[in-house]
Amino acid sequence: MAHEITQTDGLVLHKERAWHGLGTVVEQAPTPEEALKLAGLDWSVYQTADVRGYANGLPIKSDKWCLNVRGDNMDVLGCVSDNYHPIQNSDVAKFCEQLSMDTVVKVESAGSLFGGKKIWFLLKADTFDVGKHGREDPIVPYVLVSNGHDGTLAFSALPTSVRGVCNNTLSWALNRRKAVFSLRHTGWILSRVDEARKRLEAYMGGLDEFKDKCHHLRSQAVSRDDVQIFFFEMYEKCVGQIPITYPNMSDEDHNNRQKALDAISDMCQNFDEERDIAGSTYWNAFNASSRWLQNRTKNRSEDAVLYNKVMGAASDNTTKAFNLALAHAK
Repeated sequence: MAHEITQTDGLVLHKERAWHGLGTVVEQAPTPEEALKLAGLDWSVYQTADVRGYANGLPIKSDKWCLNVRGDNMDVLGCVSDNYHPIQNSDVAKFCEQLSMDTVVKVESAGSLFGGKKIWFLLKADTFDVGKHGREDPIVPYVLVSNGHDGTLAFSALPTSVRGVCNNTLSWALNRRKAVFSLRHTGWILSRVDEARKRLEAYMGGLDEFKDKCHHLRSQAVSRDDVQIFFFEMYEKCVGQIPITYPNMSDEDHNNRQKALDAISDMCQNFDEERDIAGSTYWNAFNASSRWLQNRTKNRSEDAVLYNKVMGAASDNTTKAFNLALAHAK
């Protein structure tokens, strides 16, 4: 498969089917406990007492390392140190249930990747619109609760948002620490719900500030010359310096310059495509650049691209582009 949702992974989605056509689609957003079953996450992780194997035909053994094993099919999810304590999928679901004391938590999507090595629950907040003159431009805030069973991902709750027009993502934590809450695999997450809830409430207060910044970018017009200057600066800030043309220019510098010019041309095209929706504004300039940043790695699967958008380098670069747009729009 081109995506990382394997035959042993599951997925549940609220209303809309994902690009890969897999998963259970439900009309009513499920609770985390319901999503646990619908997404096929109702399995446990067990650990071996040690690691045993062979090297060059000789038996080896280590009591400092153990294997995380998926309970329903006995697949090995990862090799971890002996002080690593698995955080069970059921406990992640319970954590999501308990994040809100006043309302029922609903799940937009939930599932696993890489055969269960990584799992997530996407919790939705209220949508807001930055469109003008009858043009809708919705922004959907989420809290992404994720966990890894392979030793590469801590349990975390991450604020993020998705722009409905082009599926661009942006952390609305912006200048704060990204994760609302993060915990290494050394303790019981349900004992930390109150702490996580307080942090989430503090971050939700920052959502109003994020809305204001989006509206500010939407209200600031930009000329064609200025938008290209912004794209050049964004490229150098997020990707690398653009070589200046010089006599007997090296092939490497020539190729790097051409890549940058092609990228800026793509951003200009993105800008023109959305001018009817977002206007000739810094909001459009930002989204044109973030759209390129989040989709520029071509030979990667759609799920890997999404993972990079939300949790990888693309998320960091998108925040840099957003802050640069704010600096230009003053």
